[in-house]
Amino acid sequence: MRQPDLSILIAAHRVQALVPEAVRSVLARAEGAAVEVILASDDGTDYAPCLPLDPRLRFTAPGPVATGAFAARNRALAIARGAHVLMLDGDDALEGPPGAIARALAEARAAGAVLLPSIVRDPGGAPLRRIPEPGTLRFGFAQWADAFASLHLLVRRDLAQPFRPFRLIDDVLFDLAALAAAGGSVPVASGLAYRYQLRAGQMTDTAGARFDAEYAEALRLIARDGAGLGPHAPAAAAVLRRWRAMNRLVGGGGTRPALGNYHRAVAGYLAGAWPAGRRGAGGGGRRPPPDPLPPEAEGPLDTGSGSGSAGRGRARP
Repeated sequence: MRQPDLSILIAAHRVQALVPEAVRSVLARAEGAAVEVILASDDGTDYAPCLPLDPRLRFTAPGPVATGAFAARNRALAIARGAHVLMLDGDDALEGPPGAIARALAEARAAGAVLLPSIVRDPGGAPLRRIPEPGTLRFGFAQWADAFASLHLLVRRDLAQPFRPFRLIDDVLFDLAALAAAGGSVPVASGLAYRYQLRAGQMTDTAGARFDAEYAEALRLIARDGAGLGPHAPAAAAVLRRWRAMNRLVGGGGTRPALGNYHRAVAGYLAGAWPAGRRGAGGGGRRPPPDPLPPEAEGPLDTGSGSGSAGRGRARP
């Protein structure tokens, strides 16, 4: 068997009923591309019986339990044979036409990586946000700072670093490092997209203080040794500071938004319609994001209420 063009990395934790759709969404878009889907169990489950027999499916040993998504993803990454890699949560999916993966691969080969637009869907399937907006051709750190949602790169394997030991934002750090390795700006995929399917019990449904603590630790890591981001470390830190500020604004004010309301709040904030009474200038045009916290003010979040801002779509460990 020739080397796959792409390895899809799935960390599986209590997603037995959901992972078949995630896998189907990959294979349905793999026309013209050699893909492998690697499932790394993190709940002691052998996921092979949940899925059809297909030589494109591979599995790590099902022994580890609750080691964290970062550890499961690293187990998948360790056996990945693809020339490119992409992370997919077991309760999310890909969207696009049958040849969308091949098209994205062609775009990534020229640039080292390509950004997949993220479509956040509510439990009924209706779209809440699309990041970036349609028509965006390239995406870099400046645009990432305004996204306020996890975004994913389909990245050349040699540019992909191992996932760092964070419970909530390991994917964010992985993709920021991939963006840095690809030069700080990448094309936006023109056909393939990532679907965040919101469900109760996901990482999105996590207290804001937990996200705040991880943002703080990530910022300390970048300040200490650059976190493998090279000359792009200051830009990556600026992204995390701005996201942390939004997390505090939405989830740290003493009230907890319902599932999906983080993204509704962000959309309203950027449009100047939220919080109430904070309309933007210029007749409702896009507002700038909240001011990032200066490094000396990055203390702990006072309240544990609220939802986290990374916009995750995986089962809670």
